[in-house]
Amino acid sequence: MDTVFNCTQCGKCCHDLNIPLTIREAKDWLLRGDKIKILTEATPWINDVSSTDDLLLRKKSLTFPAKSGKLSIRVLASLVGYFQGKCPNLNSDLNCSIYNSRPLTCRIYPFEMNPNIILNPKNKLCPSDAWQSSESPRSSNTGYQIFTIDQDTQSNIKDIYTNNVDNVVAKLLICKELGISTSSLSNDGYLFHFPDQEKLLRILDNLISEDTPPTPDAEDHSQWIIYTQNEVSLSDLQAIGSNAARAHQLDTDSQEFISL
Repeated sequence: MDTVFNCTQCGKCCHDLNIPLTIREAKDWLLRGDKIKILTEATPWINDVSSTDDLLLRKKSLTFPAKSGKLSIRVLASLVGYFQGKCPNLNSDLNCSIYNSRPLTCRIYPFEMNPNIILNPKNKLCPSDAWQSSESPRSSNTGYQIFTIDQDTQSNIKDIYTNNVDNVVAKLLICKELGISTSSLSNDGYLFHFPDQEKLLRILDNLISEDTPPTPDAEDHSQWIIYTQNEVSLSDLQAIGSNAARAHQLDTDSQEFISL
């Protein structure tokens, strides 16, 4: 029998987290007085090369084109709600005070947004008794345990992906409006930006209130700096013409780099 997840309402998943948000969710998050940071990641990219690789096609659909020196890249920008300690929307009874309008990311936890990532309960905050099976869990032909995902969660996972694809150009405009043009190297580290919250709210409000969604500019390949703490990655990036730099050179008042 497949393993089924049943939330125990322990509240562990509502503490000390970074929550990816859609543009509308980010606006609501800010209106409640909570804080948003922006994550940017860059992937070196070979243009005009067709591919049927699902991972590359998915990455392309979620990113916008840019340049780092002579290097073509794709940039992933994410709006992230963050807090220390318990979530500001978690009440004293460990219940969510915005449960009916909680972010999509919260709705799918502990399942993964990316279907290419294997779910591993050991990497989740949920207690062992949240993972239930009346029989020994069967495994797929890859050796991994199989988990049952209910239809609502599957629908929410699809909605996250659709929102992220639809909002790629809007996130490019957000970065431009905020003067963000630095990123980490994908799979090398995380670079978070801490923008002025009132300015970000105005930008989000303007994007949401527009009658027609923004469209991409094929000629708009802005210049980005890629930061890394890995000397090998830095050397490799500079060797292929990237405008790359060491992470310790960042302005730490407005940005934070976290190594993997």
